[in-house]
Amino acid sequence: MKTIYTSIITLSLLFAFFLTNAFPQDYTQFSLPNGAKARLGKGDAEDIAYYPNGALLAVASSIGVWLYDAHTGAEVNLLTGHANTVHCVAFSPDGITVAGGSGLGDEYTIRLWDIRTGKQDSILFGHTSNIRSIAFSPDGNTLVSAGDDRTIRLWDLGTGRLKRTFTGHTEKIYTVAVSPDSNTIASGSWDHTVRLWDANTGQPKATCLGHTHWVNSVTFSPNGNVVASGSRDQTVRLWDANTGQLKHTISEYKGRVNSVAFSPDGQTLVTGGSGNGANIQLWNVATKELEQTLFAYGSSAQAVTYSPDGKTLASLSWDGTIQLWNVGTGKQKLFITGHRGTIGSVAYSPDGKTLASASGYAILLWDVGTKRYKLTLKGQNKLINSVVYSPDNRTLAGGSGNGVIQLWDTDTGTHKFNLIGHTGAVRAVGFSPDGKTLASACNDQTIRLWDVRTGELIHTLVEERGGAFSVAYSPDGKTLASGGFNGVTRLWDVGTGELKLTLPNTGSSGFSIAYSPNGKMLATGGRRIQLWNAKTGEKIQTFEQHSTKFEVVKSIISLGQNSHSLDRHEDAADFIAYSPDGKTLAGVGDDDRIRLWDVKTGKLKRIYSGHKWSVKSIAFSPDSKTLASGSSDGTILLWEVPQ
Repeated sequence: MKTIYTSIITLSLLFAFFLTNAFPQDYTQFSLPNGAKARLGKGDAEDIAYYPNGALLAVASSIGVWLYDAHTGAEVNLLTGHANTVHCVAFSPDGITVAGGSGLGDEYTIRLWDIRTGKQDSILFGHTSNIRSIAFSPDGNTLVSAGDDRTIRLWDLGTGRLKRTFTGHTEKIYTVAVSPDSNTIASGSWDHTVRLWDANTGQPKATCLGHTHWVNSVTFSPNGNVVASGSRDQTVRLWDANTGQLKHTISEYKGRVNSVAFSPDGQTLVTGGSGNGANIQLWNVATKELEQTLFAYGSSAQAVTYSPDGKTLASLSWDGTIQLWNVGTGKQKLFITGHRGTIGSVAYSPDGKTLASASGYAILLWDVGTKRYKLTLKGQNKLINSVVYSPDNRTLAGGSGNGVIQLWDTDTGTHKFNLIGHTGAVRAVGFSPDGKTLASACNDQTIRLWDVRTGELIHTLVEERGGAFSVAYSPDGKTLASGGFNGVTRLWDVGTGELKLTLPNTGSSGFSIAYSPNGKMLATGGRRIQLWNAKTGEKIQTFEQHSTKFEVVKSIISLGQNSHSLDRHEDAADFIAYSPDGKTLAGVGDDDRIRLWDVKTGKLKRIYSGHKWSVKSIAFSPDSKTLASGSSDGTILLWEVPQ
């Protein structure tokens, strides 16, 4: 009893120190890359874990490991270091270390952080593919990991060295657990089996057969006698932890099972998954009867776990929502938001006070001043690819993957009406300067112009040999530029719908085009970022890029200012943006770095990087002082624009 009491005091002191001394309070400033002013959004959430005394909740995400105060939901810190998504997270039994396992890209590591300082302690190398599950042994001596490379690895926490590797599964291993006495390891795989291993010798003890689909989760009962497994085959199976024999099958769930966990007293088993809206269910272990059903936010529960005292249940939904439940009453105690998937598009409101971002099937509105989420505009059940504000700031338009363009009232957040006619995914939308017309570019090889007041179609412009990917109105509203997948940029007469000018195919992907604020220049993205005379279609100047150094090939003074073509070669510019003051041009390359150029001199002003996944969109603030970038990592970064 003295040892347990001392451990509790130690954990309490660690947590108190952690909260009061280690980190700033504004989570938008946590672990920012160089040049970034703030981060909006927290990245896609993958896994959750309770701190040993229940005071903290860790969330593995696409940008790092978030730590929350489990009582208030306040953000405590963001632990970074992984180059890509953190799939799994676990706390050491003594509460000093938190571990995260990563994947995607070329980094497959486990990183360990000291909870007292937030500093990274060590990195464990060895896995050759995504790490899906990690678990500390209860004795605190070993860390167990498993993943897509079909191996289970045991690490000595004292030395950081690999102790042992288990092989035998024939498909990806998605889950591992360690018995309470630290002597047995259970693993679940996409090969439909649960396997039991001797942790000391590495020898297999039993192979549990019965599941007919992927095994997503395994866990030991507190007394170590039972292993529970949850599968995509819509069943939970209970196995004898010593022999591997099947003891019982729970088949009433009626949906895939993503996660299973025993209560600390061993009397209850919670299951999380999807099925008829009842995605969290609590089962009596003795009677095998359903005791309670919780309806988690979102379509399904990705992970469930009990607090150490058994009074609270935490759940993570596929949409990134985290909920904490009072086990006794079944009522929600806490709701943690901010974890979302891909940010497909970003746009500033004309007054600069709001930033809109397309996130999955919805548009999120952010308060630029406070850096906080304001409102969600819900759309149809299709991904929203592009968002844009009307010049009068009253309407927000979103182009969707099902060809529908949706319009919302920005004051109330209510849906106004849809523009229907496209037969493919709408890739870009843009308002005319007077706000009366909306242009849309679509995979169906058309650009369409719509009357925003009536919803009627004005013109249909045909993009030859491929889908239309981008649109931009000239500042005077008389010309519409469009970019196609075939690499050709076309300029159209808005009044008649007639083709005015075609810029030659330069290997551009057509993803992005932008007019200069004075309308004299047109920038196009692709293999090269090029600036053109918007009236004549003449390409004026070329710069060759060698890493971060530019060499001028030729220079012609035109239109009272320099015009340039910025040749990217290795890093095609998929997205570009002109600053409203006309001084800066921004481009995003295949390397996901954001480059800022001085339009007048053609010199590279700055290179920014920091997103974990692909950058999908960029936008300047109306005052030209900030650049927003939205990414597949589920975050928006706000960058300082050099003046």
